[in-house]
Amino acid sequence: MKYVRTANRNDVQMVERFLGQANISAVGLEDSIEDFLVVENEEGKIEGTLGIERHGKYALLRSLVISPSFKQHHILQLFEQAQIYAKKREVEKLFLFTNKANFASFFELLGFVPQKIEEVPSEIQQSPYVKETFSLSESKVLACEL
Repeated sequence: MKYVRTANRNDVQMVERFLGQANISAVGLEDSIEDFLVVENEEGKIEGTLGIERHGKYALLRSLVISPSFKQHHILQLFEQAQIYAKKREVEKLFLFTNKANFASFFELLGFVPQKIEEVPSEIQQSPYVKETFSLSESKVLACEL
């Protein structure tokens, strides 16, 4: 059984290591750790992460990393939990960036709609994670109204 919980300050190093194993940037992690969802197994080992980097009424979904044992329905549950969490934090719109076309199609099935980069709020565009991790001209941007 998998357990989804909100990360806390004590999880920073463990989440950094997990992201590092997947070569995913941890920039800004410490500042937004309490808005990260962590999926653990029965032994407390991390098997998935999904970060929510809040910027006022907008948020950036980031750092989706899952272990090989993760099943498709677990990914759907993780996204559902992220949307519920964001709504509780009064986020009105979620954004995500991907440079993988097959992932964009998956996110569209979850209700995310392609956006032009010009339509993305500047606070999301200026996120250190976005600046470090993505080339905005090559990435697809998707958004979901909550």
